[in-house]
Amino acid sequence: MLNPIKKYPKLKWPLVLLGAITAIFILFYFSIYFGVFGKIPSTQDLKDLKQNQATQVLSADGDLIGKYYIFDRQPVTSKQIPKHLINALIATEDIRFYEHNGIDSRSLLRVFFKSLMLQDKSSGGGSTITLQLAKNLYGRKDYGYFGIVVNKFQEAIIAKRLEEIYSKKEILTLYLNTVPFSDNTFGIESAAMKFFNKTTRSLSLEEAAVLVGMLKANHSYNPRIFPERSRLRRDVVFQQMEKYGYLTTAEMQQAKQLDTDLDYQYYSHNQGLAPYFREQLRKDVTSILDTLKNKDGESFNIYRDGLIIHTTINSKMQEYAETSVRSHMSKLQKDHEQSYGTRAP
Repeated sequence: MLNPIKKYPKLKWPLVLLGAITAIFILFYFSIYFGVFGKIPSTQDLKDLKQNQATQVLSADGDLIGKYYIFDRQPVTSKQIPKHLINALIATEDIRFYEHNGIDSRSLLRVFFKSLMLQDKSSGGGSTITLQLAKNLYGRKDYGYFGIVVNKFQEAIIAKRLEEIYSKKEILTLYLNTVPFSDNTFGIESAAMKFFNKTTRSLSLEEAAVLVGMLKANHSYNPRIFPERSRLRRDVVFQQMEKYGYLTTAEMQQAKQLDTDLDYQYYSHNQGLAPYFREQLRKDVTSILDTLKNKDGESFNIYRDGLIIHTTINSKMQEYAETSVRSHMSKLQKDHEQSYGTRAP
Protein backbone atom coordinates (compact mmCIF):
# COMPACT_ATOMS: atom_id res chain seq x y z
CA MET A 1 0.00 0.00 0.00
CA LEU A 2 1.37 3.37 -1.02
CA ASN A 3 2.37 5.69 1.84
CA PRO A 4 0.23 8.87 1.50
CA ILE A 5 3.17 11.02 2.61
CA LYS A 6 5.32 9.66 -0.22
CA LYS A 7 2.47 10.21 -2.65
CA TYR A 8 1.86 13.75 -1.30
CA PRO A 9 5.21 14.94 0.11
CA LYS A 10 3.82 18.42 0.78
CA LEU A 11 1.65 16.89 3.54
CA LYS A 12 4.66 15.87 5.61
CA TRP A 13 5.40 19.13 7.43
CA PRO A 14 1.78 20.14 8.02
CA LEU A 15 1.16 16.71 9.57
CA VAL A 16 4.32 17.00 11.68
CA LEU A 17 3.21 20.45 12.82
CA LEU A 18 -0.30 19.18 13.62
CA GLY A 19 1.15 16.27 15.58
CA ALA A 20 3.46 18.57 17.53
CA ILE A 21 0.61 20.97 18.38
CA THR A 22 -1.55 18.03 19.51
CA ALA A 23 1.26 16.64 21.68
CA ILE A 24 1.89 20.06 23.25
CA PHE A 25 -1.84 20.49 23.89
CA ILE A 26 -2.07 17.07 25.58
CA LEU A 27 1.02 17.75 27.72
CA PHE A 28 -0.33 21.18 28.66
CA TYR A 29 -3.69 19.69 29.67
CA PHE A 30 -2.15 16.97 31.83
CA SER A 31 0.23 19.45 33.45
CA ILE A 32 -2.88 21.34 34.61
CA TYR A 33 -4.68 18.13 35.57
CA PHE A 34 -1.81 16.95 37.78
CA GLY A 35 -1.38 20.30 39.51
CA VAL A 36 1.65 21.91 37.89
CA PHE A 37 -0.22 25.24 37.92
CA GLY A 38 -1.73 24.65 41.37
CA LYS A 39 -3.63 21.86 43.08
CA ILE A 40 -7.07 21.10 41.68
CA PRO A 41 -9.68 20.19 44.33
CA SER A 42 -10.07 16.45 44.72
CA THR A 43 -13.35 14.57 44.77
CA GLN A 44 -13.19 14.53 48.57
CA ASP A 45 -12.56 18.29 48.69
CA LEU A 46 -15.64 18.84 46.56
CA LYS A 47 -17.71 16.56 48.78
CA ASP A 48 -16.73 18.63 51.84
CA LEU A 49 -17.55 22.07 50.46
CA LYS A 50 -17.92 24.78 53.06
CA GLN A 51 -18.63 28.41 52.26
CA ASN A 52 -18.36 31.43 54.54
CA GLN A 53 -21.80 32.32 55.88
CA ALA A 54 -23.13 35.43 57.59
CA THR A 55 -24.23 35.24 61.22
CA GLN A 56 -27.84 36.41 61.58
CA VAL A 57 -29.21 38.50 64.43
CA LEU A 58 -32.92 37.87 65.00
CA SER A 59 -35.33 39.92 67.07
CA ALA A 60 -37.65 38.38 69.66
CA ASP A 61 -40.47 38.52 67.08
CA GLY A 62 -38.39 36.68 64.46
CA ASP A 63 -37.25 39.56 62.20
CA LEU A 64 -33.73 39.75 60.83
CA ILE A 65 -32.28 42.95 62.32
CA GLY A 66 -28.60 42.57 61.47
CA LYS A 67 -25.72 40.41 60.30
CA TYR A 68 -22.04 39.91 61.00
CA TYR A 69 -20.11 38.79 57.95
CA ILE A 70 -17.14 38.96 55.64
CA PHE A 71 -19.24 37.51 52.81
CA ASP A 72 -22.95 38.24 53.10
CA ARG A 73 -24.27 34.74 52.43
CA GLN A 74 -27.18 32.74 53.87
CA PRO A 75 -27.70 29.25 52.41
CA VAL A 76 -31.04 27.81 51.31
CA THR A 77 -32.14 24.26 50.49
CA SER A 78 -33.56 23.16 47.16
CA LYS A 79 -37.05 23.03 48.70
CA GLN A 80 -36.85 26.77 49.43
CA ILE A 81 -36.16 27.71 45.79
CA PRO A 82 -39.31 28.43 43.74
CA LYS A 83 -39.71 26.75 40.36
CA HIS A 84 -39.98 30.04 38.44
CA LEU A 85 -36.56 31.08 39.78
CA ILE A 86 -35.00 27.85 38.48
CA ASN A 87 -36.77 28.29 35.13
CA ALA A 88 -35.48 31.86 34.81
CA LEU A 89 -31.94 30.75 35.60
CA ILE A 90 -31.95 27.82 33.16
CA ALA A 91 -33.52 29.84 30.34
CA THR A 92 -31.05 32.70 30.74
CA GLU A 93 -27.79 31.05 31.73
CA ASP A 94 -27.73 27.43 30.51
CA ILE A 95 -30.68 26.05 28.54
CA ARG A 96 -29.02 22.63 28.04
CA PHE A 97 -28.12 22.30 31.73
CA TYR A 98 -29.96 18.98 32.10
CA GLU A 99 -28.35 17.53 28.96
CA HIS A 100 -24.61 18.15 29.42
CA ASN A 101 -22.13 16.78 31.94
CA GLY A 102 -20.71 20.13 33.01
CA ILE A 103 -19.35 21.22 29.63
CA ASP A 104 -21.69 22.18 26.78
CA SER A 105 -19.81 21.22 23.60
CA ARG A 106 -22.42 22.84 21.34
CA SER A 107 -22.05 26.18 23.11
CA LEU A 108 -18.26 25.99 22.95
CA LEU A 109 -18.37 25.34 19.20
CA ARG A 110 -20.77 28.27 18.77
CA VAL A 111 -18.43 30.54 20.73
CA PHE A 112 -15.43 29.38 18.72
CA PHE A 113 -16.96 29.88 15.28
CA LYS A 114 -19.29 32.84 15.88
CA SER A 115 -17.49 34.80 18.60
CA LEU A 116 -13.86 34.12 17.68
CA MET A 117 -13.95 33.39 13.95
CA LEU A 118 -16.83 35.67 12.87
CA GLN A 119 -16.51 38.25 15.68
CA ASP A 120 -20.24 37.99 16.44
CA LYS A 121 -20.58 39.43 19.96
CA SER A 122 -24.28 38.51 20.12
CA SER A 123 -23.59 34.77 19.92
CA GLY A 124 -23.50 34.34 23.71
CA GLY A 125 -21.04 32.58 25.98
CA GLY A 126 -20.08 28.94 26.37
CA SER A 127 -19.96 28.80 30.16
CA THR A 128 -22.39 26.40 31.83
CA ILE A 129 -23.89 26.77 35.29
CA THR A 130 -21.51 24.05 36.52
CA LEU A 131 -18.49 25.88 35.09
CA GLN A 132 -19.70 29.09 36.74
CA LEU A 133 -20.09 27.20 40.02
CA ALA A 134 -16.48 26.01 39.77
CA LYS A 135 -15.35 29.62 39.26
CA ASN A 136 -17.55 30.86 42.13
CA LEU A 137 -16.12 28.25 44.50
CA TYR A 138 -12.42 28.70 43.75
CA GLY A 139 -12.03 31.97 41.87
CA ARG A 140 -9.36 32.58 39.28
CA LYS A 141 -5.62 33.04 39.67
CA ASP A 142 -3.16 35.04 37.64
CA TYR A 143 -0.98 32.67 35.59
CA GLY A 144 0.37 35.32 33.29
CA TYR A 145 0.00 35.04 29.52
CA PHE A 146 -1.77 31.66 29.65
CA GLY A 147 -3.93 32.61 32.63
CA ILE A 148 -7.34 32.45 30.96
CA VAL A 149 -6.55 29.09 29.34
CA VAL A 150 -5.25 27.54 32.57
CA ASN A 151 -8.23 28.81 34.55
CA LYS A 152 -10.69 27.55 31.94
CA PHE A 153 -9.11 24.08 31.95
CA GLN A 154 -9.11 23.97 35.75
CA GLU A 155 -12.78 24.98 35.86
CA ALA A 156 -13.62 22.31 33.28
CA ILE A 157 -11.95 19.60 35.38
CA ILE A 158 -13.70 20.79 38.54
CA ALA A 159 -17.04 20.99 36.68
CA LYS A 160 -16.73 17.39 35.49
CA ARG A 161 -16.01 16.24 39.06
CA LEU A 162 -18.93 18.23 40.45
CA GLU A 163 -21.26 16.57 37.94
CA GLU A 164 -20.02 13.14 39.07
CA ILE A 165 -20.60 13.92 42.76
CA TYR A 166 -23.80 15.97 42.83
CA SER A 167 -27.21 15.69 41.20
CA LYS A 168 -28.44 18.45 38.90
CA LYS A 169 -30.74 19.72 41.66
CA GLU A 170 -27.83 19.86 44.11
CA ILE A 171 -25.65 21.72 41.60
CA LEU A 172 -28.37 24.33 41.07
CA THR A 173 -28.70 24.77 44.84
CA LEU A 174 -24.92 25.09 45.28
CA TYR A 175 -24.77 27.61 42.46
CA LEU A 176 -27.56 29.78 43.83
CA ASN A 177 -25.95 29.67 47.29
CA THR A 178 -22.54 30.82 46.01
CA VAL A 179 -23.18 33.17 43.09
CA PRO A 180 -22.22 36.83 43.73
CA PHE A 181 -24.79 39.61 43.47
CA SER A 182 -24.43 43.37 43.79
CA ASP A 183 -23.44 45.22 46.96
CA ASN A 184 -21.12 42.56 48.42
CA THR A 185 -23.95 40.02 48.54
CA PHE A 186 -23.46 36.29 47.93
CA GLY A 187 -26.16 33.71 47.34
CA ILE A 188 -29.82 34.03 46.44
CA GLU A 189 -31.16 34.22 50.01
CA SER A 190 -29.00 37.20 50.98
CA ALA A 191 -29.84 38.90 47.67
CA ALA A 192 -33.59 38.36 48.18
CA MET A 193 -33.37 39.74 51.71
CA LYS A 194 -31.23 42.73 50.69
CA PHE A 195 -33.13 43.88 47.60
CA PHE A 196 -36.69 42.79 48.40
CA ASN A 197 -36.73 42.13 52.17
CA LYS A 198 -38.15 38.64 51.68
CA THR A 199 -36.95 35.05 51.60
CA THR A 200 -36.07 33.18 48.42
CA ARG A 201 -39.19 31.06 48.82
CA SER A 202 -41.35 34.22 48.64
CA LEU A 203 -39.80 35.76 45.51
CA SER A 204 -42.27 36.60 42.77
CA LEU A 205 -41.55 35.88 39.10
CA GLU A 206 -40.68 39.53 38.51
CA GLU A 207 -38.29 39.67 41.49
CA ALA A 208 -36.66 36.38 40.50
CA ALA A 209 -36.08 37.74 36.98
CA VAL A 210 -34.42 40.89 38.36
CA LEU A 211 -31.98 38.82 40.43
CA VAL A 212 -31.23 36.36 37.61
CA GLY A 213 -30.70 39.27 35.24
CA MET A 214 -28.15 40.70 37.65
CA LEU A 215 -25.89 37.65 37.18
CA LYS A 216 -24.67 38.80 33.77
CA ALA A 217 -22.97 41.84 35.33
CA ASN A 218 -23.92 42.34 38.96
CA HIS A 219 -22.87 45.98 39.19
CA SER A 220 -24.16 47.11 35.79
CA TYR A 221 -27.59 45.60 36.46
CA ASN A 222 -27.88 46.61 40.10
CA PRO A 223 -31.55 47.69 40.44
CA ARG A 224 -30.70 50.12 43.25
CA ILE A 225 -28.16 52.05 41.19
CA PHE A 226 -29.37 51.47 37.60
CA PRO A 227 -33.12 50.81 37.77
CA GLU A 228 -33.84 51.31 34.05
CA ARG A 229 -30.91 49.16 32.96
CA SER A 230 -32.00 46.49 35.43
CA ARG A 231 -35.54 46.58 34.06
CA LEU A 232 -34.32 46.08 30.48
CA ARG A 233 -32.21 43.13 31.56
CA ARG A 234 -35.18 41.70 33.50
CA ASP A 235 -37.22 41.84 30.30
CA VAL A 236 -34.51 39.88 28.50
CA VAL A 237 -34.95 37.14 31.13
CA PHE A 238 -38.70 37.13 30.42
CA GLN A 239 -37.98 36.85 26.69
CA GLN A 240 -35.66 33.90 27.26
CA MET A 241 -38.31 32.19 29.38
CA GLU A 242 -40.87 32.70 26.62
CA LYS A 243 -38.42 31.50 23.96
CA TYR A 244 -37.85 28.19 25.74
CA GLY A 245 -41.45 27.58 26.77
CA TYR A 246 -41.39 28.57 30.44
CA LEU A 247 -43.80 31.46 29.78
CA THR A 248 -46.49 31.99 27.18
CA THR A 249 -46.29 35.11 25.02
CA ALA A 250 -49.21 36.60 26.95
CA GLU A 251 -47.53 35.87 30.31
CA MET A 252 -44.29 37.43 29.07
CA GLN A 253 -46.05 40.59 27.89
CA GLN A 254 -47.93 40.85 31.19
CA ALA A 255 -44.74 40.36 33.21
CA LYS A 256 -43.01 43.17 31.28
CA GLN A 257 -45.66 45.61 32.49
CA LEU A 258 -44.78 45.02 36.14
CA ASP A 259 -42.78 47.59 38.10
CA THR A 260 -39.80 46.63 40.23
CA ASP A 261 -40.57 47.54 43.84
CA LEU A 262 -37.36 47.37 45.85
CA ASP A 263 -37.39 47.13 49.64
CA TYR A 264 -33.66 47.58 50.12
CA GLN A 265 -32.19 46.51 53.45
CA TYR A 266 -28.87 47.66 54.89
CA TYR A 267 -27.07 45.07 56.96
CA SER A 268 -24.01 47.06 57.98
CA HIS A 269 -22.70 47.77 61.45
CA ASN A 270 -23.87 51.39 61.50
CA GLN A 271 -27.19 51.11 59.62
CA GLY A 272 -30.46 49.38 60.35
CA LEU A 273 -32.17 48.82 63.68
CA ALA A 274 -30.35 49.02 67.01
CA PRO A 275 -26.76 49.57 65.78
CA TYR A 276 -25.40 50.26 69.28
CA PHE A 277 -27.11 47.19 70.67
CA ARG A 278 -25.76 45.03 67.85
CA GLU A 279 -22.22 46.27 68.39
CA GLN A 280 -22.37 45.42 72.10
CA LEU A 281 -23.95 42.10 71.18
CA ARG A 282 -21.05 41.37 68.83
CA LYS A 283 -18.54 41.89 71.63
CA ASP A 284 -20.48 39.75 74.09
CA VAL A 285 -21.07 36.90 71.63
CA THR A 286 -17.44 36.91 70.50
CA SER A 287 -16.24 36.52 74.10
CA ILE A 288 -18.67 33.59 74.56
CA LEU A 289 -17.57 31.91 71.31
CA ASP A 290 -13.94 32.07 72.45
CA THR A 291 -14.85 29.54 75.15
CA LEU A 292 -16.58 27.10 72.77
CA LYS A 293 -15.41 24.63 70.11
CA ASN A 294 -17.22 23.27 67.06
CA LYS A 295 -17.41 19.59 66.12
CA ASP A 296 -13.94 19.79 64.53
CA GLY A 297 -12.43 21.16 67.73
CA GLU A 298 -11.98 24.63 66.29
CA SER A 299 -13.20 27.96 67.64
CA PHE A 300 -16.39 29.43 66.19
CA ASN A 301 -16.08 32.51 64.01
CA ILE A 302 -18.90 35.03 64.21
CA TYR A 303 -18.10 36.35 60.70
CA ARG A 304 -17.86 33.02 58.85
CA ASP A 305 -19.83 30.25 60.57
CA GLY A 306 -23.42 31.21 59.79
CA LEU A 307 -24.60 31.34 63.41
CA ILE A 308 -28.09 32.47 64.41
CA ILE A 309 -28.35 34.77 67.42
CA HIS A 310 -31.76 35.21 69.08
CA THR A 311 -32.18 38.46 71.02
CA THR A 312 -34.77 39.96 73.37
CA ILE A 313 -35.37 43.07 71.25
CA ASN A 314 -38.82 43.44 69.71
CA SER A 315 -38.21 44.84 66.22
CA LYS A 316 -41.50 46.76 66.02
CA MET A 317 -41.03 48.43 69.43
CA GLN A 318 -37.40 49.24 68.56
CA GLU A 319 -38.50 50.84 65.29
CA TYR A 320 -41.14 52.93 67.11
CA ALA A 321 -38.56 54.00 69.69
CA GLU A 322 -35.97 55.04 67.11
CA THR A 323 -38.58 56.95 65.09
CA SER A 324 -39.70 58.81 68.22
CA VAL A 325 -36.14 59.68 69.19
CA ARG A 326 -35.36 61.04 65.72
CA SER A 327 -38.51 63.15 65.78
CA HIS A 328 -37.86 64.46 69.29
CA MET A 329 -34.16 65.14 68.66
CA SER A 330 -34.99 67.26 65.59
CA LYS A 331 -37.21 69.45 67.81
CA LEU A 332 -34.54 69.69 70.49
CA GLN A 333 -31.98 70.65 67.85
CA LYS A 334 -34.26 73.43 66.56
CA ASP A 335 -34.81 74.77 70.10
CA HIS A 336 -31.08 74.59 70.75
CA GLU A 337 -30.24 76.62 67.63
CA GLN A 338 -32.89 79.23 68.46
CA SER A 339 -31.43 79.65 71.94
CA TYR A 340 -27.73 79.75 71.08
CA GLY A 341 -27.68 80.81 67.43
CA THR A 342 -24.12 81.21 66.15
CA ARG A 343 -22.77 80.84 69.70
CA ALA A 344 -23.77 77.14 69.84
CA PRO A 345 -21.00 75.04 71.46
